[in-house]
Amino acid sequence: MRYLLAFALMATLFALSQSVLGQASSRQSEPCDKEMNFCWYDPYPDGSDEVEAWGDRWISQDKNEKNFEISSEIRCVKKLGVCMYASSQLVFGSKRITKIDLLQITRWDNNQITADGENASREPCDRDSYIINRGDHSVTMVSSPGPRAESSSCTAVMGKPKTVIYKLARE
Repeated sequence: MRYLLAFALMATLFALSQSVLGQASSRQSEPCDKEMNFCWYDPYPDGSDEVEAWGDRWISQDKNEKNFEISSEIRCVKKLGVCMYASSQLVFGSKRITKIDLLQITRWDNNQITADGENASREPCDRDSYIINRGDHSVTMVSSPGPRAESSSCTAVMGKPKTVIYKLARE
């Protein structure tokens, strides 16, 4: 009788642990938020190979700057030394513009990937850099003044030069 009771208790604990583990793994494997506004996919969480994230909105950390409603995806592949950045947005309410940039990876470790915007060294008005943080599953874009940011042609379009930080939406 004692063995039967011990077996029943162990079977119950095993079933309970499998249920809890199953819930935890299904939560971890859910790459997107409820509204599909932000998704994160890291098939190699040990810091190797590749990471992918996508979202619909860039939120400025500066309250005086506008947020951008741009569908964006960034996928970084360590073997290739690049991140591919794709974005698509509606302009003037009806025309969709889609573009793809290749970003050179400047840093890759287990916690963070940093990549510079395409043609960053030649961009006259502003330069974009991307920080992909594996720890908190976030993507940050740092938009900083380019070498000709204070020229009249740049200020006419971009305004006064300054650095602005954006995060790819998570809510």
